[in-house]
Amino acid sequence: MVAPHPAPLVTDAGTALSELAATPVRVVDYDSPDATGRMVRLSGSGSDDLTAELDGAVRWLGVAPDEVLLTALCRTIGRTLGEGVVRVDVASQRGSMLDGVPLVCATSERADITELLHRVHRALADYPASAAHAPATGVVQVYLNYLGEVPETAVPVPVQDSPPGLGHVLELRVYRTADGVHVDWWYDADRYEPYTVEELADQFVLALYEVTSDALPPR
Repeated sequence: MVAPHPAPLVTDAGTALSELAATPVRVVDYDSPDATGRMVRLSGSGSDDLTAELDGAVRWLGVAPDEVLLTALCRTIGRTLGEGVVRVDVASQRGSMLDGVPLVCATSERADITELLHRVHRALADYPASAAHAPATGVVQVYLNYLGEVPETAVPVPVQDSPPGLGHVLELRVYRTADGVHVDWWYDADRYEPYTVEELADQFVLALYEVTSDALPPR
């Protein structure tokens, strides 16, 4: 999927992002309401660099890992699928948020990474009120599943290898093993072209580096 042309920029960043917060992003390549979903995985191997970036961002910014990951996801979606609001279900160290946390996704031309981080921070802090007041966008399609540390082996299937079961069409699954942080993308092959998810994966790493290098701690 190629992101649609952005709307004309608004000089005031806060006004621009407020307008985006009322504009839902189409997050799939194809509508397929009758499909049961063929979930496949684009897997990322453990990376020392990725681990160092995530851990460094958590320490410097004083936020939880899910805030760093969601901020990077907002930038990634803004660059790849389009700018606007996406409701994201979240499972992380803070528990499960399955009512669709509304997150504004934007490119760097629209908002710097600090502003995106601050908005993610507020949306999580205000949950569930933030979800209750979000624009209606139908079924929540995107899921961040931060598993934290997982064992190398488990019976019968390691949790990191279990196919998604909550009905989302796109799941970002992040976990740690002995060889570092892994980022896997599970997606509905009836809704996405493989190259779209490959682009999401590539842009996510760049966005994570941006959070680490450029973001300032939430106020």
